[in-house]
Amino acid sequence: MFIALEKKRKKRGSTSSIDTVTTILKWLGIVYFGFIFLTLGIALVKFIEKELPSVNPIEVASQFMIYYFMTEFTMRFFLQKLPVANLKPLLIVSIARDKIIKFFLGRSFISAFNFMQLFFLLPFVIICCIRGYGILPSLVWGIAMYCLIGTMHFLIILMESYKKVFYVVLTVVVSLGIAQYYSLFDITVFTQPIFYSAYKYPLTIVGYILLFVGTVYAAYMYYRKNIYLDSLIKEKVVKGETQELNWLNRFGQQAIFLKNDVKLILRNKRAKTTVLMSALFLFYGFILLMSGQEGKEPLTMYVFLAYFVTGGFLMMYGQYVPSWDSAYYPLLMTQNVKYIDYIKSKWLMIVLGTAISTLCGTMYIIKSMNLFYMILAVGVFNIGISSFIVMIGGAFMKSPVDLTANKNVFGDKNAFNLRVIAVSIPQLVLPIVLFWIGNLSFGFNGGIGILVLFGVLGIIFRKHLFNQIIKLYKKEKYSAIQAYKKN
Repeated sequence: MFIALEKKRKKRGSTSSIDTVTTILKWLGIVYFGFIFLTLGIALVKFIEKELPSVNPIEVASQFMIYYFMTEFTMRFFLQKLPVANLKPLLIVSIARDKIIKFFLGRSFISAFNFMQLFFLLPFVIICCIRGYGILPSLVWGIAMYCLIGTMHFLIILMESYKKVFYVVLTVVVSLGIAQYYSLFDITVFTQPIFYSAYKYPLTIVGYILLFVGTVYAAYMYYRKNIYLDSLIKEKVVKGETQELNWLNRFGQQAIFLKNDVKLILRNKRAKTTVLMSALFLFYGFILLMSGQEGKEPLTMYVFLAYFVTGGFLMMYGQYVPSWDSAYYPLLMTQNVKYIDYIKSKWLMIVLGTAISTLCGTMYIIKSMNLFYMILAVGVFNIGISSFIVMIGGAFMKSPVDLTANKNVFGDKNAFNLRVIAVSIPQLVLPIVLFWIGNLSFGFNGGIGILVLFGVLGIIFRKHLFNQIIKLYKKEKYSAIQAYKKN
């Protein structure tokens, strides 16, 4: 029955052009990474035997498995889609809650994140069996690693739904990452025996299976205790707080909309999560420069880095303009509101966030002066050009934002998803191309100058750009209202 309902939902659901682009990009990514994992699984055993002929390939793989799991954990945290379901209609009919929970938890496991690893594990384990490393131990090791992958899936669900788990796991991961980065200790010394124990002592598979089953049961029990109709429909009463935000009055007619946007961020978990995620981009450069090769990277990489450092808020918040107002957008369009004031307020919000990110990004002066100049230049470019591009993309996004998503069981809790990536690609390519042309013709300063020039021109001609965006928003107004009402 649930499968039939899912088929009807997909058949009757509307599909926009951005959904089509996102789906294509998603499947291209699946095929690409599937090929990478398959190649790695086939070639890794032979490579290890050639470089370390006296060492068991599974022992070597176990040593570095912690790095893979930490990388996958980060990817899952930002990209993994959690189970989404409209539970209210199901709770008022004669369907056992246990069946509802089991189905949607099972459906959440059907994900590329949970099957991509098989492209590596299956060939790697099969080749180890063929080459005489033991059939039973190799199979047990492969099953144990997959149990950890499944455990990670349900751990992410618990992290999003149960904040205590989130803080514990986040503290552990960050602490281990810092300790490894500063060479306080080699984490593989502690983790390698744990992973290798599945091969050396096959009976330990029981522990891995129990760990997986335990996280499944924990997720099941969490939803079992919270999936009640009254808990889904009741509203939490909180003490109201008045926030004047008088400092925004200097922006004139746009101050009203700016105050609403600031209050939206301060009062709603979804908006808070989005802003916090955008703040993490400020530290993207330190991750990219971990190799200690500062100054030796291609200059185009600096553009890439500077874009993410200064454009975190622009991407995370700006992509959902005007979707942040989707709950009352139809009402807003019936009011005596000038489009120019509405558009300018959104642009000012993006500009303020980008300016703050650029100011914070100047800390990279401790790494490289060239990177410091690049961050300033790309910051100006993002204010003058990317801010308008992101608003144009927002007109076509038409993706309703549930501001209470973090409170609902099985809600869409991801502020960062593939849609954001699909729209962000053109914004990223343009500054790289412009800098490359300027650098090729006039050197590094020429590339920086072109980025600043385009940014300044965008600011100077903003009135013309506003007029074009207003025409676009008016053209897409009714389709946007229709899309928001379908939520």
